Amino acid sequence: MKKYLLPKDGEFYKANLHCHSTISDGDLTVEELKKAYMERGYSVVAFTDHDICVPHRNLTDDKFVAITSYEADISNWIVDDSNFVRCYHFNCYATTDDDGYTTIEKPSYQDINAINEYIRRLNEAGFIVCYNHPNWSLQTLEDYGGLKGLFAMEIFNYSAMLDGIDADQEIPYDTLLRRGNRLFCVATDDNHDRQPFGHPLNDSFGGFTMIKAGSLSYGSVIDALKRGSFYASMGPEIYSLYVEDGKLNIECSGVRSIHMTTCGRRTEVARVSDGETLRGASFNIDQRDVYVRVQITDNSGRRANTNAYFLDEII
Repeated sequence: MKKYLLPKDGEFYKANLHCHSTISDGDLTVEELKKAYMERGYSVVAFTDHDICVPHRNLTDDKFVAITSYEADISNWIVDDSNFVRCYHFNCYATTDDDGYTTIEKPSYQDINAINEYIRRLNEAGFIVCYNHPNWSLQTLEDYGGLKGLFAMEIFNYSAMLDGIDADQEIPYDTLLRRGNRLFCVATDDNHDRQPFGHPLNDSFGGFTMIKAGSLSYGSVIDALKRGSFYASMGPEIYSLYVEDGKLNIECSGVRSIHMTTCGRRTEVARVSDGETLRGASFNIDQRDVYVRVQITDNSGRRANTNAYFLDEII
């Protein structure tokens, strides 16, 4: 019997879950951003302007959902040069489209217990919290290793990649998982659009999250996020992910390699020669693996990542 990890039913909706507008330090209005993203097949955008929570319910319609959200910045201003400031950036997504959401008072940088209490207070206020771009934030294990209460973290940040900073957050993600955290992963743009669309340094449309939901409504999209019914991508598509007869199975768009990561050193990889493509793979599951997650890579080097699935929940 198949156990679907990405739901069998529902529709996939393309989402950018990290987006800045003229309300903070972006160069485009929310209306301009909605138009541009919809023209490129997106149905969901979280407008995560810095330290200000502004609902955009007027933008939501039967073809588009605007998620009420903001990005909280907790910086460690112990140096004069901002290029060396370490910081926590958290995206805070409101779980309903009701009025009344506002920012929560932030703690100082150095106290991890206060940071976790801050995340708890955000959750209590009705937000789910995503940890953003630890590499761009100059953070190391001592900063993020003790984080608790997160719903997800960014495994890819397009803007950071264009900045020339390592945008792949797989090591922090696996580190948090291996420390017992059960959290999901998203890919985002973190766009500010200081260059026009089409410019090689424009930071829109490079990292996205495919959300599988029962309908295109605020509640359905948030429910899908809370359940982990999505995957993160730079381009490749995942059509199906399920467990059957002790195997993890994936069906996807044409790619060069499919790689299963676990909590330990054991992995499984399917890979083809140049010019060939894979459209799926099947991997053995060992209960000792603790969790499994899958990454697919196309011939251009673009990747898609599934969430991590803990075996005591899926087998």
